[in-house]
Amino acid sequence: MIANRNKLIAICNYMNTPTNSSVLFQEEQRLWRPWLAVLFVPVAFAACTLSLGVWQQVIRGTPWGHRPMSDALLVLVTIVTFLVPGITLWLLYNMRLTTVVDRRGIEVHFWPVRRRHIFFAEIRSVAARDYSPILEYGGWGLRFGSKGWAYNARGKRGVQLELSKGFPVLIGSQRADELAVAIEKAKTE
Repeated sequence: MIANRNKLIAICNYMNTPTNSSVLFQEEQRLWRPWLAVLFVPVAFAACTLSLGVWQQVIRGTPWGHRPMSDALLVLVTIVTFLVPGITLWLLYNMRLTTVVDRRGIEVHFWPVRRRHIFFAEIRSVAARDYSPILEYGGWGLRFGSKGWAYNARGKRGVQLELSKGFPVLIGSQRADELAVAIEKAKTE
């Protein structure tokens, strides 16, 4: 029983590794940049200031400010001031774009937002190209604009896919030429 379980675990681990022969290309890019943390400094300062207000007004019983808000509202605003930026910071830190090309097609996963599988039969053309994330798609991330869908996490290079049905798809990649070659190779097999 244990031997069969270990074999099953080994098979599952093998199937999930990039050394699996069916995987022709795999890339993971993170959206996070360390300088983004600087944008949260003013919000952290505001949250700390509000925490002092909660301590003074709710715990000590001394009104905070010239026209103090109610205790409940002060606590609520303080919690929201911590939670919203905290969740945003966590999402930005953990967001990633994973692109996998295997014999079945292309899987683009922009975690935690969207996973999309594009079969080779849907693809009319493939081209590695330079692009302007801000001018063409309005920035990085999962985007939809006049030029179609864009999945991009960093950089200015990607692979443009023209599909037989639906909007064009741009997949941002630090290895765009290699991605385009892998897609072309898999399409012809």
